[in-house]
Amino acid sequence: MEFDKNLLGKEEENESNLDFKEQIEKYLRYWKWFALALLITFIYTFFSLNFTRSSYTAESTVKIKDEKNGERSTLSAFQDLGIMPNAKDNIEDEIEILKSKYLISESIKDLGLNIAQYTDKNGISFFLDHNLGFSTEFYEKENYEHPPLKLNFFMPDSAVYNLSTQFLIQINSPTQFVYEDIETGVTKTNDFGKKMTTNFGELIILPNIDLKKNDLIGKKVMVSLSPVSDMALNYQEDLTIEPKAEFSSVLSLSVTSSQRRKAADFLNALVENYNERAINMKRELSESTSNFVTERLQIISDELSQADEQAEDVKSKFGASDFASSAGINYQAGREIEKQITQTGTQLQQIRAVKNLINSQSNEVIPNIGIPDAGVSSNVEKLNELILEKMSRLEAGATEKNPIIVNLQEQISTLQNTVRQGLNSVENSQKIALDNYNNQYNIATSRIYGASTQERQIRDVTRQQQIKEQLFLYLLQKREETAITLGVADPNAIIIDKAETLPKPAGPNKKIAYLVAILVGLIIPFAIIYVKDLLDSKIHTREDVEKVVNIPIIGDIPKLETGTRYSLNKGDYSAIAEAFRILRTNLSFILPKTKDNRGKVIFVTSTVAHEGKSLVSSNLATALAHANKKTIILGMDIRAPKLEPYLGDRGKLGLTNYIINSDYEPKDIIVSSKKTENLDIVSSGDIA
Repeated sequence: MEFDKNLLGKEEENESNLDFKEQIEKYLRYWKWFALALLITFIYTFFSLNFTRSSYTAESTVKIKDEKNGERSTLSAFQDLGIMPNAKDNIEDEIEILKSKYLISESIKDLGLNIAQYTDKNGISFFLDHNLGFSTEFYEKENYEHPPLKLNFFMPDSAVYNLSTQFLIQINSPTQFVYEDIETGVTKTNDFGKKMTTNFGELIILPNIDLKKNDLIGKKVMVSLSPVSDMALNYQEDLTIEPKAEFSSVLSLSVTSSQRRKAADFLNALVENYNERAINMKRELSESTSNFVTERLQIISDELSQADEQAEDVKSKFGASDFASSAGINYQAGREIEKQITQTGTQLQQIRAVKNLINSQSNEVIPNIGIPDAGVSSNVEKLNELILEKMSRLEAGATEKNPIIVNLQEQISTLQNTVRQGLNSVENSQKIALDNYNNQYNIATSRIYGASTQERQIRDVTRQQQIKEQLFLYLLQKREETAITLGVADPNAIIIDKAETLPKPAGPNKKIAYLVAILVGLIIPFAIIYVKDLLDSKIHTREDVEKVVNIPIIGDIPKLETGTRYSLNKGDYSAIAEAFRILRTNLSFILPKTKDNRGKVIFVTSTVAHEGKSLVSSNLATALAHANKKTIILGMDIRAPKLEPYLGDRGKLGLTNYIINSDYEPKDIIVSSKKTENLDIVSSGDIA
């Protein structure tokens, strides 16, 4: 039993090896296909690499400042106002700002990247068909660092930034050139420095370098103008910004360009515009705070003047000695209550100031000036964050209809209502507290012997004077701090490494390109052969039969070329002749013996026409006859008989005649072969 298992395992292993070998041989038969496909892909890759411009990658490293580490100390003075966020800047938000279309567009405008000038490399130009929609000539070398021409447009910058056109300048001499519109093919001769009219507007073209010294006389320069918005999208896709590590505020910036210096210049301009935008936003915020503080100072100054005048009136009315005596007595009795009254009054003034600002300027930054309620103070901080985020996104190019801006505005409105309600609640509670303190103060002062109405009036005036004075000094201090901040607004990003272009080109990668060419050259013919084999339902070898059915195969007949016929002769020893003789021999072992030497019947058929029935049956009958066996072959195909071309003998009558007319005898339809002894033939007869 163990022997049988081992034998079965070896047979399965042998079958697996044979299948693998067959698959390899199947594909190796088409080696010319693989060679041709590899040749085509290599040629295509070679020309693609030669006509593809090299790209270069520039990298830069910056650090986004963190308030918690004291890197924004000049703005920390405003944290107690609640208008500067205490939390660390969201690095993901800063990355999105750096990648914003607005900053990228500003960088493109600053560098003039929307205008490119190309000169032909080594004087070689490639001419393409106008009807195909390509440029008439393609120029390999872009003159980014030293463009040969200077263009002065007589149109707004906004119009220039939206232009999409190309034209050629044929430099005839240091003073003259020929302008050619690529789209229309129209040409015109003009002098350098002279205004000319084009299909997109008027401009003046001037030499930017010494044309003769740079060997540009007689050559062409292609000028390409692209819309800034389209270029911004392209740079947005090529720009990569990632943190150096998780939760790190150090960012790595990289971008790819066809010019070494262009990539580095773009990154430097991007960081510069980012810092400039951050500085402008801080200054706007500081100016807004400064204006608010100045307005409040003016109001408090007027109120303080009124309080001073009231104090002078009371003192002059009751006399300084009476005031001093009353103040000394009442101060000792009610100093603690007065302190609470003063503090509560100051808070009420601050709350009312914030309420007035919310009611008058719904979308401005709200100073959180010492609001006693922590919940309201927290909501004011959240409101400031939403307002700043909205301002940031609007600066980055978003519109009022942007879904994010609409959502932010809804949050701002909701939070403003919440803050108003909170302020009203806090104001009411402070009023109640103030009334309570006043009642307590009145009780305390009433207990003092000799307290008079005049003394209470003096104390009220003095208290109001102190409240106004404290608030005035506080706002005066904040105004000075704001003025300092306006003068020293610092950037948001520290440049660690300025942008530098890597020495090796980023692409195209020749090794990978040729590797892809090899893979494609192998995959395409492999796929074609695989699909062809998958759709092939014909039997080509005996193995194809053995895989499907488990029946004995008695012979293999070589396939003839299409349109050829074969008839077996006695002296023929070709491969096909031997195949029919082997078939005859194998049949002798398979056909059962009959009693009383009756004849054996072999039925030859197939599923469809032209599969070799006539070829096999006629030559098998001939092979049997050559072995001295009396053989008769019956042509049963009454629709399209094919035996005559192989055997050459056909009687006047056949099988159909015998079946239709009972008067005929079998001998009437049997014809003996003239060229093969022992072979008789019964044709199909008249076609039914």
